[in-house]
Amino acid sequence: MPRITQPHDDAWSVDVEAAVATFGNRSRNEILRYLSANGPATRGDIVDAVSAGEPSVAKHLLALEEAGAIVVDVEPGRRHGRSPRYSANPERIKELLAAHLQYLLEE
Repeated sequence: MPRITQPHDDAWSVDVEAAVATFGNRSRNEILRYLSANGPATRGDIVDAVSAGEPSVAKHLLALEEAGAIVVDVEPGRRHGRSPRYSANPERIKELLAAHLQYLLEE
């Protein structure tokens, strides 16, 4: 059966794509849940708290940051040798969820 790689639908926005990538992954949801409950945390704190290893958490944090679902206290390019702290971005999470819901229910 052929795979649909990109919906042919004008309602499929950048935010819907980001929502599916963000919330369609259990580890990313676990990271967001941890950060929402525990406030700013280092990558090491997150690795200790979730059921994913360090390389996986690092990859997920990058994706979550690109989607805007998390914010980091040190800007990219200045993180070498530092321990940035990651925080959930509740407003962006709500925006992504709303976009996905609107797409699914065609509101």
